[in-house]
Amino acid sequence: MHPLNWARFGLLAALWGCSFAFIKVSLDTFAPLQLAFGRLLVGALVVAVILAVTKGGLPDRAAWGHIVVASVFGNVVPFTLFAVGEQHTTSTVAGVIQGATPLVTLGLAALAISTEKPTARKVTGLVVGFLGLVVVVGPWRAEGFGSVGGQLACVGAAVSYAVSFVYVRRFIAPYKIPALAVTAGQLTSAMVITGLVTTFGIGWDLPGELTVKPLLSLIVLGGASTGIAFVLMNRLITDAGPTTASGVNYLVPVFSVVVGAVALQEAVTWNVPVGGAVVIASLALAEGRVLRRTQAPPAPAAASAPARTAVAQKTG
Repeated sequence: MHPLNWARFGLLAALWGCSFAFIKVSLDTFAPLQLAFGRLLVGALVVAVILAVTKGGLPDRAAWGHIVVASVFGNVVPFTLFAVGEQHTTSTVAGVIQGATPLVTLGLAALAISTEKPTARKVTGLVVGFLGLVVVVGPWRAEGFGSVGGQLACVGAAVSYAVSFVYVRRFIAPYKIPALAVTAGQLTSAMVITGLVTTFGIGWDLPGELTVKPLLSLIVLGGASTGIAFVLMNRLITDAGPTTASGVNYLVPVFSVVVGAVALQEAVTWNVPVGGAVVIASLALAEGRVLRRTQAPPAPAAASAPARTAVAQKTG
């Protein structure tokens, strides 16, 4: 993977690593569907501003059908389900479940994309990375695991993300549309869909009191962890493939723990640096940064000369 994509990879993990905390705080005021709509609205506005400043255009009309489908699986469903899940289960469990996204993506990509066939190296790296993720979040330290319904909601969100990664690469990437334009169309479509579902579903009466803290959390969640983050994600899917791009979910809980320790003075135990090192090493393994098979040196020029001559005589 290109160094610039590694930078995008790390920034995306950092932005998404803060999202669980923002969701948790925002749920003090907003219902899950209202929260999903709010973050999509802010995210779409942020991307629209970036699009205007850079003088970019919207996607071609031919691609809009696929963009709408991608918005459902990549935004509407997972945003709502993770919010529902965090109402009924711990953030630790939610983080572990989201960490399974690359494994699900690997399986789906192998079925849908001919160039994304799994290799022993990539499968080993992803499996070891998931084990490292479990070490990072330390589920044995959680006070409780919440309800089965909350856990299943998070599972549904992770699967939906995996479907969207593969769908974008399979059906949208061939159009060669800039990632910013794809993100603008995707967030706008998801915002409209979520707004309609909320209006005719639960309505707009807030379940909690509207205060500054949940509102600010929602704004940051929408602007940074949604708008900017999905620009980075769509670019990664196009450049590096869905399986590699989905591997960012391994680093999300790592950043989440670090943010908690620095900003909230939460204790950091031995499992965080150990598990983090395993995660990073596994990503390097899956990407072929370690244990890469050494290629045989090319044959000397003198040895290949007769073969070229023979071909020339035959074709002459």
